Amino acid sequence: MPVWPPSSSLSSPYCPRCGAANCRSAGARDHFACLQCGAQFQLEQRQGQTVLRMQPTAAAPDWSRLRSHLRWLLPVLAATLAMPWWLPPLQQGLKGIVPATERSRAENAAAWGRSEAATLIERKGQRLLLQLMESREGEDVVYRVLVRDAATGRSVGEPQRMAMPWASTSGSAELQFFSDGQLYLFLKGRGLWQLDLATLRFVDLLPQLSERFAPQLGEGVVGVVPQRRDRPDSLEVTSRSGSKYLVYWLLGQIWPAAESHRLYEMAQAGYHQEIAYYRYESLPRPTGETDRALLVQSWWRHQPGQPAYFGYFDLQPSDSREVQTSPRSYVAIGDGYSTRPYAIKDRGLLRVSVVQPAVPRFHADVMAENARRVLLAYNPTPVRQEGRVIQLLDKANQQVVWSRTVDQLPQLGKREGGAYVSAQAVSAGFLLLNDMRQPALLLGDDGEVLQDFMAASGAGR
Repeated sequence: MPVWPPSSSLSSPYCPRCGAANCRSAGARDHFACLQCGAQFQLEQRQGQTVLRMQPTAAAPDWSRLRSHLRWLLPVLAATLAMPWWLPPLQQGLKGIVPATERSRAENAAAWGRSEAATLIERKGQRLLLQLMESREGEDVVYRVLVRDAATGRSVGEPQRMAMPWASTSGSAELQFFSDGQLYLFLKGRGLWQLDLATLRFVDLLPQLSERFAPQLGEGVVGVVPQRRDRPDSLEVTSRSGSKYLVYWLLGQIWPAAESHRLYEMAQAGYHQEIAYYRYESLPRPTGETDRALLVQSWWRHQPGQPAYFGYFDLQPSDSREVQTSPRSYVAIGDGYSTRPYAIKDRGLLRVSVVQPAVPRFHADVMAENARRVLLAYNPTPVRQEGRVIQLLDKANQQVVWSRTVDQLPQLGKREGGAYVSAQAVSAGFLLLNDMRQPALLLGDDGEVLQDFMAASGAGR
């Protein structure tokens, strides 16, 4: 450490760097700054001598301070030099963070919004739960298709995202199996998709639809709505010009919607086989009374490879006043019931059999059916809130093999007495969705609970 000559004054010292005399106090006691070169220094009195201590400046770095930082500077320098070895693995790890988060979120379906539809599919011996979720994002309504292992709940693949403007949407979103066993997706009456089992992604079929029926739909399609059980495997399609058509997708046929009834009348006249169909048929009722219906098995003219239509028809007791006073206006169709001639001539109805015990039901519906069973739902009274009854009917002997009230199935919820509970036939049995359209129960053909999805998800009602 340099020693300042004893003759040096502490009030106006010379600059130890450039020798200039114009040094001024730098604020603290005995601290000075040279106005000529900018050097900063401190003068201290020690044992009768003036000791000089230089202060760090931009021109004169404080190497002692730099040495104090070497403890962390050296590891940082080493890590920087090794970057070509450790950076690529780190980048791969970072890429996996977002997909891992997406998979975790997919396993918690509620994180994606509300459930609109769900079903079960089989792939390579694995049972998969497919769920359609809806959410609002800005000006769009967004759908995501989640696929999970039904047994473990673990996500399979990444969610598929589809969006459309919120203001342009109406109708419902649904998943529907056609008779070919393929799963189709319908969104708000705007599109048609088919599930590709290999990739577990839905493929847009609108381009194929326009191409296959180019004379009618070549200008474009603006609406696709699936038809109900009474018209299996069919769609109502609206072209860009506003024309409506009935399309039998699997058969490759298209009919103008306005002429569909007339065309079916002509077609069914040449059918030579028959097919059975279950439905609750409404009974005549006095004005002001609530609708009641009987479960009826009916047989219709049928031809494989041709359109099918199970039209509604009047069901009148043959001994009723209406039939007795106008016998020519009715035709007997079996089990003591008659109907109007048009059902026989124009729609292909052959005969009916009333399923015993032949008790009229309120708000009754055939929810789903497979080769062995029919899943039924009805209210024992006209009041919906009192709860529905759900039953499984054996097709072979027409006996009820399983029956429960919604109170006995808390997984289904109790909103409006279970009025919003729905179901569908799947390969393993019947999938029941609760009143929030969430997968609730998988039932076997004898009513045994094969899987309780609400218990697996830990959902509480």
